[in-house]
This record gives sequence, structure tokens and C-alpha cells, in this order.
Amino acid sequence: MGQIRILSLDPGQTTGWATIVVEDGQIKLGEFGSTKDTTLVEISDRIKEADIIVYEGFWMRPDKARMGHFDWYQNVAENVIGSLQTLCKLYQKEHLIKQQPSQKVPGYSFAGMEYKKGKQGTHWQDALAHACFFAVNRLKAQPVRKQTA
Repeated sequence: MGQIRILSLDPGQTTGWATIVVEDGQIKLGEFGSTKDTTLVEISDRIKEADIIVYEGFWMRPDKARMGHFDWYQNVAENVIGSLQTLCKLYQKEHLIKQQPSQKVPGYSFAGMEYKKGKQGTHWQDALAHACFFAVNRLKAQPVRKQTA
């Protein structure tokens, strides 16, 4: 099967990103970080290098919308997702995978991390969790093992 390079994104005002490589059923952790560039041009080279791109999608909850939670709301996450889709089209990336936000929860475990519900500022960690969830579930890779001291 060879190496498969995965880039994963957690889009928003601050977009977290992480790269992993899957080879011989093993996940090798790569680089990670975050960007406030909603056009994603800042990380466009990572998009070019990726074989598969995974991102957390955005769904508007009807109950929240009916209660007015999104009145006058500027949805940065949707703008970032649009930028990602445009760059993928430009770079002829055919493997763009949208995941549910809930898929990062088991992904944390697959990445050897601990998930803390409601914790803020975990952008690159969320992206890494999405990448590992995809690698384990779709590519049948082995989860990353926690390092012990």
C-alpha cells in the first residue's frame, strides 16, 4: 500500500491542522499547528502534499437556529471549509473527507491523547484526533500508544 499522508483540519476562527503518515498499518505522527488565515493559503503547501484531507464539518443545529443562537452569526468555519474546498479543487485533491464533530472523541484515544469535553484552544489536537480516527477506521491502522514515563 505504501505511505499515505493525511492532513486533517479543525476549521474555525483558529484552524487547527495536523499531519500523519500511515505506513504498514502504523500511524507516524507528523507536524501540527494552527492558523488564523481563513483562506488557508498559509498552509497551502500542506494541502498540496497530502494524499487524503480530513476535516471537521459544520452543521447548523435546527433547535439552536430556531432559538436565535445564529442570528447575525458570521460563520467563519463555513468560510474556511469553502477555502479548503477551493484549494483542493485547484490542487486536484480528490480525497476530501468530512467528519462529524463527535468523531474526534474516539479519535483522541486513537491518537494516544485524552479528550476533555468543553476544553477550549485544542485546535491542532482536534485535527490530530480526526486524522487518527480516519486512519484507524478507514485504513485499519493501529492506534497510537500513549507514552509512559
